[in-house]
Amino acid sequence: MHTKEEHRQMATEHMVGKGELVHQIAARSGLSLKDAEKALDAFTEVVPENLAQGREVRLIGFGSWSLREIAARKVKSIRTGKDVSLPAHKRVGFSVGTTLSQAAEAPKGKSKTAAKKR
Repeated sequence: MHTKEEHRQMATEHMVGKGELVHQIAARSGLSLKDAEKALDAFTEVVPENLAQGREVRLIGFGSWSLREIAARKVKSIRTGKDVSLPAHKRVGFSVGTTLSQAAEAPKGKSKTAAKKR
């Protein structure tokens, strides 16, 4: 049996955070770390801004983000077991593109897009 700390460590070994992502973007693009971070920050600002304006954001092959209308509905509360009404709302949806989908199926560490670029 694993301790909480061991579980946390195993989870982070399989995760790429912002810092690592910035390093990888800089290495692939030739940008400085500062410029790669600025580009990533701009991306994470621009996508929500466009969604808020009702625009879909699409990166061919990678995927697309869009707002989805969620209808009002009744659900059963996990705590009380009583019916609860949820109002209609919007949710951000992501549809996976072909290239990203294929990368998920590729052998570990060998995505088709990485092979093409080398």
